[in-house]
Amino acid sequence: MQDCNFPIIRYEEGKSNFEWGIQHAEEHRTAIRELVEIRRELMLKRNPSLAGELLPLASAQFESTLKYCPNSANEIEGIAKGSGLSLTDIVILNNYTDFRDISLVDQGCSTVQIQNSHSILSGQTWDMHASAKNYLCLIDVPATEENSASLILSVVGCVGLMGINTQSCLIGVNNINTNKAAVGLIWPALVRQSLESVNISQMRDTLLNAPVTSGHNYLISTPKGAEHWEITPTHKDLIHAHGDGEEGYSFHTNHCLGENVSKLESKEFVSATTHARYEILEQSVKNTHSMQELKQLLQSHEGMPKSICSHYDNGNSKDPSQTCGGGIANLISGEINFWRGCPEYDPSYKEYSYKLDSENKSFSLLKN
Repeated sequence: MQDCNFPIIRYEEGKSNFEWGIQHAEEHRTAIRELVEIRRELMLKRNPSLAGELLPLASAQFESTLKYCPNSANEIEGIAKGSGLSLTDIVILNNYTDFRDISLVDQGCSTVQIQNSHSILSGQTWDMHASAKNYLCLIDVPATEENSASLILSVVGCVGLMGINTQSCLIGVNNINTNKAAVGLIWPALVRQSLESVNISQMRDTLLNAPVTSGHNYLISTPKGAEHWEITPTHKDLIHAHGDGEEGYSFHTNHCLGENVSKLESKEFVSATTHARYEILEQSVKNTHSMQELKQLLQSHEGMPKSICSHYDNGNSKDPSQTCGGGIANLISGEINFWRGCPEYDPSYKEYSYKLDSENKSFSLLKN
């Protein structure tokens, strides 16, 4: 298994999403093929009955994505072509957590929003199967005639896990385990579609109108407000909202908080660390006021092994996860930070710092 060393994939200006996908895959073909095999094996180990259903499920999810998120769907097609893999393979890589009847017990991320008189701080950890860490990457997406430039945290072969655009619109995602999954779009494409927005209203509309496959909590954050939404194919709950200029904080781990969505929660598959992480955030986030303090919180090992920066394996899960990375931004100052791994326990830890120039609508890489 190779280590991609947290690369920045810089898409070429003037190219189409399909061409970007080809470029992405040609640069990381071997790693993408490795990750497809890892994720396919994880799915079938968890649920062998899916073996005969992958093609029709993947085809249905892709068709839904093509209708609602055409740009990202075209990019996924390009990744398939550039990697020499099937479209089914790339859909699996992007959307394997949403395939029907699959629940990843110990996977979990933590999202945080903090607004005070001088900062709007947003960010999350990204927790997934430990094998994914070596495939984490950043995608630098240039502006087009229709859309702003964006920075995307992802894994190679995937169109996005979280991100921010030059309109200072940020989206973070964490998993919730709910019943009543349905054939819907590929959720990383929804991340990218949300970043085609220019304000909180457009981001909200994109999420609420999306034909999703299964449950996720979405943090959407802008300089004019932020919201946490739990969204499933049948129910949508607003968990918390910050208005323009309103001070306060909110956070989410991996258990359902919404009145309606909670009724759909699959209790037996709730993350083993979610309540412990929630309690830590409940105590600590009120004392978090700066980018550095938010980063320290999201990289904290308080309460190990059930800490915010998680290295937890209960010994029973078929798919133990760890905190593979994260990202944070101050939407007032334009400071942005992404990282891979853990600075305390990971000798291959790596991070990038950017500055968003909101006037010129551009990102500058400050540190790598």
